[in-house]
Amino acid sequence: MIKDKLFKIWVMAKKNINLYIKKGPVIIFGLMFPFFMTLSWVLGRDISQNQIFVGIIAMTTFFTSTAISPIVFPIETREKSLERIISAPISLNQILLGIVLASALYSLLISSIITLIFIIIFQGLFSSLLYIFLFWLGIILMSILGSLLGLLVSAIPTDKTSDVMLIMNLIKFPLLFISGMFTPLDVLPFPVVVLSCLSPLTFLIDIFRYCVDGHSFFPYQIDLLVLVLWIIVFFIANGYFHRKTMPKRF
Repeated sequence: MIKDKLFKIWVMAKKNINLYIKKGPVIIFGLMFPFFMTLSWVLGRDISQNQIFVGIIAMTTFFTSTAISPIVFPIETREKSLERIISAPISLNQILLGIVLASALYSLLISSIITLIFIIIFQGLFSSLLYIFLFWLGIILMSILGSLLGLLVSAIPTDKTSDVMLIMNLIKFPLLFISGMFTPLDVLPFPVVVLSCLSPLTFLIDIFRYCVDGHSFFPYQIDLLVLVLWIIVFFIANGYFHRKTMPKRF
């Protein structure tokens, strides 16, 4: 029974990867946007190697994880393929998990490739295996979290990807700029630090800085716990809102 459910989720994930990985919004907002954002941030600035590494991987993981999941439902609503999926012997949770898995795998693959490139070029980034494990654990958690966030935004019953991506960007950029990526939390005023705690990206960057610099603003256990709690909250919210809005798509 469980094996059958997992198989259906995997089939949905494969379908989503094959259909949407080459779509314009995925390429633009998943790859091109973080690339040019990073380029504009790094050029002409005196930034340490570790800070560049942390910023690039955090930005890449966050943007790629929110690239596929927001566009699946709008496109399938417009193309009337969602009706066939809903009528199939598959639950809504399995459909949602198939989207999350596809988006998370895409993010994990891109982020891992870039991380490996940095490790090969700049040797000595990590001083122990524990730091490497925590770094990749942070990437995995953010890949899932970002995918759930994108899926939650797609609960809006629209068939236009532009509507969803507009809202997605209105959420992503404020989260990005209050996360402590460009200015470490240690030097920020206390009210700004409190505000930054509203961004899940803050805790990912804090884990990354612990892994490459050996110190962090929060204990890394707190960072991991907060990311897991955000995942649980987003998962519950997705189930609730998609059940409310799904009938409006037909």
